[in-house]
Amino acid sequence: MRIKTIPFLLATGIILAAPVFASAQTDESTEIEKVHSAFSGLARTPTPLGIDKVIDGLHFLASDKTIYELPNLRIPEGFPEIEQKAKNRLEQLTKDQRCTLYQTRKADTGRQTRMGYQIAQLECSTDNIWIEGQMAREGLAIVWPSPSNPDLFDDLLKEETKARTEKHGLWGENGITIQTPETVKSHQNSFQIIEGQVETTALTKKNLYLNFEPNWKEDFTIGVSPELQRAFAKKSVMLQSLKGRYIRVRGWVRNYNGPFIEIEQTGQLEILDKPSLPSLDMKSPKVGMKTISKSTSLNEPTTPTIIKPSIETPQLNNGDNQ
Repeated sequence: MRIKTIPFLLATGIILAAPVFASAQTDESTEIEKVHSAFSGLARTPTPLGIDKVIDGLHFLASDKTIYELPNLRIPEGFPEIEQKAKNRLEQLTKDQRCTLYQTRKADTGRQTRMGYQIAQLECSTDNIWIEGQMAREGLAIVWPSPSNPDLFDDLLKEETKARTEKHGLWGENGITIQTPETVKSHQNSFQIIEGQVETTALTKKNLYLNFEPNWKEDFTIGVSPELQRAFAKKSVMLQSLKGRYIRVRGWVRNYNGPFIEIEQTGQLEILDKPSLPSLDMKSPKVGMKTISKSTSLNEPTTPTIIKPSIETPQLNNGDNQ
């Protein structure tokens, strides 16, 4: 069976073949509640700005002639209608508005991408709409953690959960698919969202491992550094007690005794009360399943230009696996 992969759009990207979404004429976004935020932990910029140009669903040129990026979101390629809808929606939310920007409190942390774009949360209109949360709520982008911007990440996940439950946008019938510990074996060297039941936990050389099959040398595994273990403990999450629990994790999958994700921040891991997938022991993907893979070729937008950020495979910084 040939499985199509869908590279993540980090800036703008090529369009890959994908099933076409039903082109309903009604504006689904008008039926979804407005999303707000108190922007706790962030610093408010003193002067509201206008939006001169929306480049894509995640990037815009503000009236101060600076290109900004919305953090902790990504838009998959292969869905041209969704890509266009995300851009159109961002234009709609910001048109003729004076918007307030919120950034990290420390000026030297989390305010600039490697490509030099400023990073900011955005609040617009007299309704005080949290733009990033609204995009996630409507299924126009997928939540993806940025270690330098942990603020509001949990709130974004809540909005994404609502979109997934109600099957909006990318979470609709022809949208992306969450992998299982079995199906992810065919999707290494890519960004994925995986849901499964923890088989065992193991502490080796201070690194914690969550295994999803009896044979840890071949199964899907999550690695957690001592520093991240302490961060989880501060949130009253005891990782070693997760045996038998269902979890959802998102991150870069590479090969290390089977498919492996090394967690970079606590927001990558969600502990579930029950599985959301119909079956977690499925042995093969469905026909037409789409996944989230590393982008290898991106087209550049015009005026202004967003240059493709590089994607680096995370280096192993832990000891031998279990």
